Amino acid sequence: MKNDKWSRRPRLNLLRSLPVYLSSQQPKYLLKRFFAFCLVGAFFSVVAPVIADESSTPLNSGLETSTATSEPTTSTSPSPSPESTEPPIPIDPAQTSPSPSPSSSHSALTTGSTQDSITASASPSITPVAALKNQNMRVEVPSILPVDPRATSRNLPAVLLSGPRYLLACIEGNNLNFDIYEKNSVQTIFNNEQLVSGDKSSQLLISGTTEQVQAVLNSYGGLRAVTNRSAIAGLHATLSFTAINEPSLDPAFCLERSPANFRSIHFRPLGLGMNLIKNDLTLKK
Repeated sequence: MKNDKWSRRPRLNLLRSLPVYLSSQQPKYLLKRFFAFCLVGAFFSVVAPVIADESSTPLNSGLETSTATSEPTTSTSPSPSPESTEPPIPIDPAQTSPSPSPSSSHSALTTGSTQDSITASASPSITPVAALKNQNMRVEVPSILPVDPRATSRNLPAVLLSGPRYLLACIEGNNLNFDIYEKNSVQTIFNNEQLVSGDKSSQLLISGTTEQVQAVLNSYGGLRAVTNRSAIAGLHATLSFTAINEPSLDPAFCLERSPANFRSIHFRPLGLGMNLIKNDLTLKK
């Protein structure tokens, strides 16, 4: 019974009628084929691009943007350096020479043999140290310094200098020793340059730029004059300044200074008496 039931069921004959639809030239079959082709074309023109766009979206774009924005930017700020109590000694700009660049060294190696032979045979010209003809400068130093009659030392006030580029300061005194910069210690080298000769002696020489000489004289409370005897009152100190073309500590240049650049300082004692004066005092009744 069951076999008869399934044998009498309606059957779908699309596969058998498909060649008829495709090969028939009747108008009704041609119209059906036209609509079928239109439906298939509409499907591929509308649905297929949407599926292609969704499948071509990059998955890692969001990760790249989040990684780029999540990277922290660190900035280092320089730590403040401790400030010194005294102004530093200026550096002579002529002593600092820039390091050669690779391009300049390469051009020097590629020069011709003729030019190398000429420069090798030429001897370098060295300008000897000499005093300048123009000795005009500004020097401000007091001529009289009051001192306590019992004092054995005295610091000079600030010395003001201006004018030439290089100076030689010569400081001398009978029965006096001169102490510069840090007191009670001998110092000659500043910024890897020898600027001083004769510290803590009776003949002190300071040579360098005008700014360097002024800084050495005025730092740490100024130049100190110390006597070799009981008191400094009544003694004299002489200061002379010579303009030169290069720094030099040769004492021979002290004699080539201009008379206008010579200063003498007198340590004058104050009028202090040690006498005790007694007067009678009358009380009223």
